[in-house]
Amino acid sequence: HDIEFVEAIIDGVADQYPVDLKRVYATGYSLGSMFTYELMCHLSDRFAGIASHAGTMPINPNSCEMDRNVALMHIHGAEDWLISYTNSWGWKAWDEVGDMHSVPSLVAFWAEKQGCGAVEIFDSASSEHQVYPDCGDVRVEHHKVKNVGHEWPMSINGVSTHQVIWDFVSEFSNP
Repeated sequence: HDIEFVEAIIDGVADQYPVDLKRVYATGYSLGSMFTYELMCHLSDRFAGIASHAGTMPINPNSCEMDRNVALMHIHGAEDWLISYTNSWGWKAWDEVGDMHSVPSLVAFWAEKQGCGAVEIFDSASSEHQVYPDCGDVRVEHHKVKNVGHEWPMSINGVSTHQVIWDFVSEFSNP
């Protein structure tokens, strides 16, 4: 029902206000991050870009049939104690969810699903930035933020995290 609710919110706001429906974006933190992946799987035709922080998704989702590719940025602290960066793990709340991706396998899942080519890696003192530039009209990016746990980093490579997200998603629009 959450997917239908989000779709109704988009439609309801667009009925009342001037909204560029080609430029709808989603972002989420932790469990909200996990929900952004549900949006990619089930409402890919409604979102131009997703920025997800400190979450993951099931290794074997029940369904993920996308209508189109969606630009994706995933940000994750390398020292995350709640949602492991390096290890897959079993979801504890509902057995039917199953095992969850490690962050590297999550990013690889989306790069493969969206037909991306080779990754480019840019390393700095505060992060490792992975960019999959060859995904058609979108891109998959990942910021592995060094010395950060399960919290919001104030900046990534000296740029406000909010600005990093906006700079990424605002590049994209639906066809």
